[in-house]
Amino acid sequence: MTAKRLRFVIFQDAPGLWLVRGLEHDLAAEARTIGQAVRSIVRLVQAHTEFDFRHNHAPLSAFPPSAQTYWNAYAAGTPIPLAQLGVAAPAGWDIQAAFATRLPCEERYRPVPMYTAARCA
Repeated sequence: MTAKRLRFVIFQDAPGLWLVRGLEHDLAAEARTIGQAVRSIVRLVQAHTEFDFRHNHAPLSAFPPSAQTYWNAYAAGTPIPLAQLGVAAPAGWDIQAAFATRLPCEERYRPVPMYTAARCA
């Protein structure tokens, strides 16, 4: 069996709050440390994969791909091996991770034109 690929983007949402999002399947986990957050999402992948196999579903088929902003954050991020975080990928999965250099919700500022009531009438 070929390993299924799954990529995670890791980012700090607030001081002491790390988030991990899956790309191919929109999964999420959060924790106080990077390692805890990654271990949480890996356990989630393992639990859902086992459930899906028991019920004759494709692994993680209930989870659609994540939003483009997370893909962009991953592509611009810094890759990190799971082993460096002390995490092992579940059997049958090729998991790759990257630290986001920017939060996925950060978009470039675009000024919005202001309309007055007289111009809208």
